Amino acid sequence: MQLSKVNLSTRARRNADALVSAALFLLTVIVYFKTLAPGVAYLFDDSLEFQLLAARMAIAHPTGYPLYSILLKLATFLPFGDVAYRANLLSAVCGAGAVAFLYLGARQLTARFARAENMAGEILTRAPALIAALLFAFGKTFWAQSVLAEVYALQAFLTAVMLWLVLRWGAQRAPRSPIALLVIVFWAGLMLTHHRMSVLLLPALGVYVLSYDRSFLREPRALAKMAAVFVLPLLLYLYLPIRGAVTSSLDGAYQNTPEGFLNWILGTAYTVFITQNPLAQTRDSAYYWTLLVNAFTPLGLSIAIGGFVALFLRAWREWLLLALALAANLIFGLTYRVADIDVFFIPTFMLGALLGAAGLSGLLWLAYYSWSPRVALFVSAVGALALLWLPVTLFQDNYARVDLSRKTDVSAYGRALLTQPLPENATLIGILGEMSLARYLQETQGMRPDVETIAADQEDARRQAIEDALARGRAVYLTRPLTGLEQKYSLSSVGPLIQVQRRANRQTAPTPEHTLAADFGDVKLLGYTRALNAADARHVDITLFWQPQKKIADNRLVSLKLIDANGRIAGQLDRQPTLDAYPTSAWRVNEYIADAYQTPIFVGAAPGEYALQVTLYNPESGKVYGQQILEQVTVAATTENVASELLGVNQIVLRDVGGIQLVGYDLDTSEPFAPGASVPVTLLWRIPQADATREIDLVVTDQLGKSIVSQTASVGGGARWQTNMRVKLLA
Repeated sequence: MQLSKVNLSTRARRNADALVSAALFLLTVIVYFKTLAPGVAYLFDDSLEFQLLAARMAIAHPTGYPLYSILLKLATFLPFGDVAYRANLLSAVCGAGAVAFLYLGARQLTARFARAENMAGEILTRAPALIAALLFAFGKTFWAQSVLAEVYALQAFLTAVMLWLVLRWGAQRAPRSPIALLVIVFWAGLMLTHHRMSVLLLPALGVYVLSYDRSFLREPRALAKMAAVFVLPLLLYLYLPIRGAVTSSLDGAYQNTPEGFLNWILGTAYTVFITQNPLAQTRDSAYYWTLLVNAFTPLGLSIAIGGFVALFLRAWREWLLLALALAANLIFGLTYRVADIDVFFIPTFMLGALLGAAGLSGLLWLAYYSWSPRVALFVSAVGALALLWLPVTLFQDNYARVDLSRKTDVSAYGRALLTQPLPENATLIGILGEMSLARYLQETQGMRPDVETIAADQEDARRQAIEDALARGRAVYLTRPLTGLEQKYSLSSVGPLIQVQRRANRQTAPTPEHTLAADFGDVKLLGYTRALNAADARHVDITLFWQPQKKIADNRLVSLKLIDANGRIAGQLDRQPTLDAYPTSAWRVNEYIADAYQTPIFVGAAPGEYALQVTLYNPESGKVYGQQILEQVTVAATTENVASELLGVNQIVLRDVGGIQLVGYDLDTSEPFAPGASVPVTLLWRIPQADATREIDLVVTDQLGKSIVSQTASVGGGARWQTNMRVKLLA
């Protein structure tokens, strides 16, 4: 179908597509840069591993990812940001590149439906591919992988380029370029140097190529060339034995032997997630539906389904390519039982976006088939503008969910580990993620390189590491509690660390900044030291110094609150002493105990003056053994964005309601509520103006929409941004 009679050359069309692709790259890379993690974002995922191995050129976990490892090292030579930020940048660039090439691949499909030969038609025929690429760009899962160091953005880029290469080859007139086919074969080998999910695409590529051209099968020389160019990029796997001669993986598991090399690149350790379910992962159809909706929106998903039909009717070879690839990826995603299964659906989202482009082009073709050119042009233009709202909606819904630009808590935790007043013979013992963070800061920022770090994920291994370090005369510090340790050792806390000592300290009295000698029953609070936290005003750091006067039989909790004259609480922390590691029943008589706390200030806490109050109490009986006001703390107004995981509510909503924004809520519906029971609900609000006040109604309805019970509360007015409500159900 032609949309006009004015002839435009193929070169002009390609140039126009290249400009649109470049504009898409620029747009998405700006968005990804704006939401990029500024450094280390998480402790217990692969991104920290990649950021550390980028610095030391170590070996990544199976399958080794040699292409990504080399690109990571090249990224570290950028002249701005720290190593972690540079590694994150690589994902942003790869993610934006994937979007740009996805558009070019989609254009190869949409050209099967309509070709325009005037300016209006040229713009219109590009709308389906543009909308599909933007939907993919702002889908939650893919966007989240483009803002931190991970392998999936590069995998998406490699896949998008491959699909563009093979679709462009298929669109050529016979005889098709043998050089272009060699490029496709080379790219297939390059993809296999990155992620083994690339294997899922190869059968579909083979069937597609053979459906167009099988002549090379009868040419030994052509087959030899193809084999050579396929194997050539696989030589990148030599990175593993070369680097394995001087280093290993971060956990030391890589064995630099032929057998170890093969097991590593084949990822044999991960086959258990296909044959078994070691993590006991269970997901229902609703989970996968939500996953797809977050990637496409319901309407976008419907269009992709329509594209599946339209492509079958219009271009069966291209339909076969996408159908086979989609089937392979879906089967793998539905049977691979890992915790982070959503990232393995990214190729599925990409294929779905291509089908969505075909579906929109099919609608465009149908409009010109059914109506006059003028009417069809008007309706199609209006429809294209309306459908641009789909990626805009995804952008709005997912921005706050994926934005890591202000996520500095992990980096701050790592610095806190290494900025404590540790002696020169200090040994730090923790699990692999924590030690990787400490090592990253030691190696890239020169922080306390003298501190020994020992990674031990199992409790027995940590116990043995403690014994060994103490036997070597080291000062031992743990990053987390260890069951039963209090029975054998005396413990204190230094910031986020737990100090382990063979003998209780009864001789060296502490020197707190503020001396108290406050009476807490059979315990004295000798004083406290507060660390001023200029870099992070979201919590109050304080160390309490205790001395038990006699043996304590019960386990007591320490409560720290920020409370004003009206009883409003701006922050609170209740827990066992010494980072939950040293219960009061294990305290030795007359020993000096340093007890550090980081009391969080609630998100949305009303600004003002609050008293910092400490209480020692029995959580079972409620008996209070002592209470003391320590000092006044000024809570400033919250004026900046906060990472979603720091908001303190489980469900993120982000909806404007009458001039204020409902950020999220907490509501436990795991068990049914009986008539007469109270339903506790926590609502978190964002108030754009300090003096804004709203009355809100919380209503419980039945299945027919009939109101059962309601409650009204006031929000705003500079009073409180977090509303706790209890709705009592009627009998």
